[in-house]
Amino acid sequence: MSSAFIIDAHAHIGRPGMFFAPETEPDTLLKLMDQLGIERAICMDHLSIHEGCERTLPMLRDVFERSGGRLYYLAVFSPKRSSGCMAALKQAMIWPGFIGLKIHPSFHGVPAEDARYEPAWRFAAERDMPILTHSWSVSDYNPVQQFSTPARFEPFVKKFPKVRFVLGHAGGRGTGRHETVRMARDYENVFLDLAGDIFCYRLIESLVDSVPAEKILFGSDAPWLDPRSRLSHVLLADVPASAKAKILRENALHVYRLGVKSPC
Repeated sequence: MSSAFIIDAHAHIGRPGMFFAPETEPDTLLKLMDQLGIERAICMDHLSIHEGCERTLPMLRDVFERSGGRLYYLAVFSPKRSSGCMAALKQAMIWPGFIGLKIHPSFHGVPAEDARYEPAWRFAAERDMPILTHSWSVSDYNPVQQFSTPARFEPFVKKFPKVRFVLGHAGGRGTGRHETVRMARDYENVFLDLAGDIFCYRLIESLVDSVPAEKILFGSDAPWLDPRSRLSHVLLADVPASAKAKILRENALHVYRLGVKSPC
């Protein structure tokens, strides 16, 4: 595979404020991308998760333009700030680099099936935009993960079958990953990404054996994890080169419609 081939479909920029992450600036991410042959990345900024997208979307547009069109961005929809978020989303629809929505039920403390998420799903459906979500397994030490278990998204997946829906972190570990695999099999519009600290034995081989390779997207979860960690797992996996090409690039082009202008 040539250099600048890879698309990182799940990265972050900006100070998280709750965990130690010393290298969060866009320029740092771009330098690392240059070293690793990552052509483009799809980013969420940490401030949006705390404050909603109203303040941060203009900053992300600026980051996209300063990056030479390499750092695309998702708008974080907060179900607790719905009206403000929706106004900002409608304004940003014509902006370059804005390619989808992000939701995070665990952080916002609102279960994934809650009706307050419907405006985001409807917005995405009407504009042919994808939604990326945090997803994970039930966790004894982090109980808010219960709000983001994959099956909880199922009512909206069924109601909005045209929305390309990405289960970030592939549901985490254990039962969450099993639910993600089932949903990717059952629903044409469900995909998964590899971002996160999921260091299971032969993870890539297991996923490619379980779901079509067209359903799997490479994501680094930078700066939480060094992109080389997840990237090495894909490059060294015992799967066909055609599957690696889909995971590392082709699927992101399809899901996020990169290079295709969304209708307003």
